[in-house]
Amino acid sequence: MLLRLGLEAADRLANLLPARVAYALADVAGDAWRRLAPRRRELVAANLRRVCEASGRPTAGPTFRRLVRDAFRHHARYYLEVLRVPHVPTARIDEIVDVPQWPEFARAIDGRPSIMVSWHLGNPEPFSTFLASRGIRPLVPIEEIEPRALFEFLAARRGAAHPELVPVRRSRRPLTQRLRDGGLVAIIGDRDLDHDGRPVTVFGHPTTLPTGPAWLAATHRAAILVGRCLREGEGHYRVDGEMIDAGAMEGDRRAMVAELTERLARRFEADVAAAPEQWWGAFQPFWPDLANRDER
Repeated sequence: MLLRLGLEAADRLANLLPARVAYALADVAGDAWRRLAPRRRELVAANLRRVCEASGRPTAGPTFRRLVRDAFRHHARYYLEVLRVPHVPTARIDEIVDVPQWPEFARAIDGRPSIMVSWHLGNPEPFSTFLASRGIRPLVPIEEIEPRALFEFLAARRGAAHPELVPVRRSRRPLTQRLRDGGLVAIIGDRDLDHDGRPVTVFGHPTTLPTGPAWLAATHRAAILVGRCLREGEGHYRVDGEMIDAGAMEGDRRAMVAELTERLARRFEADVAAAPEQWWGAFQPFWPDLANRDER
């Protein structure tokens, strides 16, 4: 009960405050989190160091420390936006979300099975509201977390941004049915929760990516819209991506899954390298060797 009351109070406060004040408080919270969570700070730094090594950025010194600091601030901003974005009227969404490629995307997904794939990067939630303003409501699998009250609270706020949510563990049949009906699903595709994904090399180190998006696309010959929704200032976002037409690919399903997963890995590298400070996937072990080190 206390948790629910606290979350409701945070929701009200986040939407009563002016944007500038709310984001400043989020940055303060991110800074406090960084100082008070040394193990998490070390994990974030380890993940980001590999991104920086592969993309030619500093891996130590003041510049790198600012990158780690900004990662905590951006993650705190994400939680603030989970509270604020659902309250943005769909009629105003074009004022805060810029999608320069929308005509191309709209033509590609119109009337056919389609999959949107993004990462734990930036904030995909505003794009859901953008889609709703066009009469599109994707089906989105979400991970169930503890405590239950927190999961229900976050699911309600994310659902208010107009996607249709389904728990990951019970998502296979609904996702398949949605694609059979020629609809749209949206998947965050950078975390291999079951540890049975396809081996890939990302930023020069071996890991695995889930094959669910590629398997669904190959099975249903779906169009894949893969990309990012990055934060640009306080309460403004830009969506960039590319279309992959699985229906135009050749080969058996296994070969298609392998090729699609590899293409998603390369797109993941490009998107994260564009804004590593906004990759909140860095707050979890992305590479297996870092996960093993964290357990030790």
